[in-house]
Amino acid sequence: MKIVAFRKDLPKPVLRTEGFTLLEVMIALAIMLVAFSSILAIQSSSMNSALKSRQIHEVSVLARNAMLQTEIEISGKKFEELPPELSVACEEGNPDYTCTRKIKEVKLPNLAGLSKAAQGENGGGSSKDDDEKNSAILEQMTKVITNFLSKAVREVTITVSWKRGTTTQKYDVAMYWVDLNSDFNINP
Repeated sequence: MKIVAFRKDLPKPVLRTEGFTLLEVMIALAIMLVAFSSILAIQSSSMNSALKSRQIHEVSVLARNAMLQTEIEISGKKFEELPPELSVACEEGNPDYTCTRKIKEVKLPNLAGLSKAAQGENGGGSSKDDDEKNSAILEQMTKVITNFLSKAVREVTITVSWKRGTTTQKYDVAMYWVDLNSDFNINP
């Protein structure tokens, strides 16, 4: 019987120099992981930006439509006929958006004191009686104009509000509406 030495007969392992080591493969995978995660973060950010810009566009269209609807409702009516505040869903197709309309009276400053200040700057070229008459007339005119403008001008504000996550977002649009049919009363 012949005894065979297994170790001597087996071929010796050959070290190959081609291919990658485990360390090189791990570094390559780490670089790919960083690159793919940054690409994913950028894509997610661009998707959020696109969603936000779409939502802002929708809100601006809803605000414009609400403002046009308000103009249609206001035209031909007195301000007293309209409710000072109204809150409704902006459109039937968008129940998530709420439009609030506020109609406020414009408070004008008291301009009666300007006549006396203007006469003080002009100096004394005329008599004191003429200055007092002019001052009274100018004061009367400023009262009439101030009363007329405060009755004829209103600030209309449209607020579109909606839920985004856990917070409520708002978008405001304002305009000044002048009632051209308002009575011009000479008596203040």
